[in-house]
Order: sequence, then C-alpha cells, then structure tokens
Amino acid sequence: MEIREISKNIFLFRFDKALENFIGINIIMIQNGNEALLIDTGYENNFLELQDHLDKNNIRVTDVVVSHFHPDHIGGLKYLKDANIYGSELGEISLRKYNVDIDHLIPNIKVLEELSINFGGHNIKLVKNPGHSIDGMLISIDNKYLYVADDMVFSHKGLALVPFCADRNVQNHISSIEKISNCYIGKIIIPSHGEIIENQELIKLDLENRLTYLKYIQKYPNCSFQEFVEETGINRLVFSGGVAMNCKAMQKVAELESVKEMFIPASGSDCSIAVGACYTEATANEINIEPLEN
Repeated sequence: MEIREISKNIFLFRFDKALENFIGINIIMIQNGNEALLIDTGYENNFLELQDHLDKNNIRVTDVVVSHFHPDHIGGLKYLKDANIYGSELGEISLRKYNVDIDHLIPNIKVLEELSINFGGHNIKLVKNPGHSIDGMLISIDNKYLYVADDMVFSHKGLALVPFCADRNVQNHISSIEKISNCYIGKIIIPSHGEIIENQELIKLDLENRLTYLKYIQKYPNCSFQEFVEETGINRLVFSGGVAMNCKAMQKVAELESVKEMFIPASGSDCSIAVGACYTEATANEINIEPLEN
C-alpha cells in the first residue's frame, strides 16, 4: 500500500494489486482530526490493509462516498455499518447484480442528482454520472480534484485501458465521458484505477480517444478490426479474456498492416488460476521449475 498526501489532509491510498488484477485500486481519504471520510473502499483485502493503518493512527471512518456499487469499490462497507454511506439512488440496482446480502450496503444518504458535503473544511460535490455503471457518480473535491471512478480506467502505472460498459449501455458511457469533458479543465483527474493525471493535454487526448472508441462501436457494432483501426486511428491493441486465447484470430489481427503494436498476456483467461496454483504448490515443495525453451 502506497500513501500519498496530495493536499492538506487529503490522502490517496494506492494498492498495486486488487485480488491479483494488474490494474490496482485507489482509495481517497479526507481526514478531520481523528475522523475520516473515504471515497470508495476497494476490495475487502484492500480495506483491511487500510483499516490497519487507520487503527494505528487512531482514525475512525465516519463517512463513505461510494462512486458506484461494484465489488471493487464496496469491499469495506460491511466493516463500516455505523458510517454515513453516500451513493446514487440507483446503487441498489448494481448491488443486486453482484451481491446476495445487500442490506448493510445500501446507501443511507442517496444522491438524486447532485449533493454537496463539507468535511473537515473540504467541499465534496457528488454528481450523478451513469456511464461505466448505471449508478456512477462524478466526485469533485474543492473544485481542484475530479474523481472519475471507472469512467476513465488505466493500468496501475497509468496506461489507458479500453472503456468497459458494465451495463452494456454504450450511450450512457458516451454521455459520462462528455460530462467529464465539459468539467475537467483546470482540475486534476483521479481515477479509481491508475495514476493521477495533471497534464490537461493528456486528459483531453484520453477523453477524445474514449469518445472515438465508444461512438464507433455504437455506430458499427459488427465492424471488423481493420475497419476500426482505419476509422479511429487507434493502432495499439491489447487483448485479454477468452478471445485472446484464439490463436488463429489473434494472428489475423496481428497481420493487419494498420496494427502498429499488439500485446496479449501469456495467459489472458481463467486458466492462469490453475497455472498459479501449480506454481504455488511447486514452490512450497521446493520443486525446481525449468523455463520452456519455446
């Protein structure tokens, strides 16, 4: 866990792995004496690591703002039953998709359109922004930081990742990116996953790329990779999941003249779990593992 104080009494907790995923997790804490407001709580294991730090420093979480109610953002809520939980009025929709027992997770302060909170002298503005998720919110801190949650997703080191429409509503995601485009100027972007972005030109370029991608797949849902690359100019591709394991299909994509760079993880699907289990067992039993020659 990395801890950064990005402004007076505003801390960013960065976890380089979230349940072994490469994208990592960010949690924001605003401190007011021995009380704290959190923005998201990560997975349970992330929160427990954070909680240990808070306990050692005699800090108690009294308020939590949830950007959207996906598992990687609410893992700590079951430990915070006495806290004020702020979230979209549509949060229950996401909760029912991913959870069985949701009673302790439903926000007790629901955001209908927008809501402002003052905590420790800091102004936090919550604005409904359904995009990546139907219950998404944009969160502005002191009109200086803009927490965009998963509407702009990056690897832990800051590499842009393809937009993910969790509710399969491309138009919602387009609208959410357009809303960010209309309010990011002069602000520092903080994503749920990835590095802080201060460079305004980089923010602008990233938003434009996301809009290009989303509008294209909305207009041409059955387009070929060749057509996509030629139309959008996006020529660096990363594939994962089951489709990445289709060697013949991936070879065809790699052979396209318009594709400049292409990366596929060594194991981009769930089979990596079995590989990891074998490696763990071999290591525990001091079995020497020889690398493959090819």
